Amino acid sequence: MMTTISSYSTTYKGNTRNNQATKREWNASSKQRLLVRLAAAVLLFVLLFTGLTLMTSYAGSEHPASPTALEQVVVIGAGDTLWDIAGRVRKDGQDIREVVYSLKKRNNLSNGTLQAGQSLIVPVG
Repeated sequence: MMTTISSYSTTYKGNTRNNQATKREWNASSKQRLLVRLAAAVLLFVLLFTGLTLMTSYAGSEHPASPTALEQVVVIGAGDTLWDIAGRVRKDGQDIREVVYSLKKRNNLSNGTLQAGQSLIVPVG
């Protein structure tokens, strides 16, 4: 029995001008897609950054709003504490801890430390 081994191969690559033009067109269109994606990503980043910056600038205001008709401004003296002031402005039966918390929140205080000369907005007692 005789076995034949075929080593058929071709060197024909078709029309090389068409292949090169197709490759150039594909490269150009892939570059365009990449640029469009990059531009969209940059635009999204700018919008997110701007939005977050605006949110934090308005949300984290260090200065409280102006006092209303039911509030007054008190200037802190030497030795005054937030608990002393809360004791002076609280109503009968009101928990002093709630008053301290509301004073801290109203005046955007991160802790209970006060300095002489500092102004606090407190409810009219």
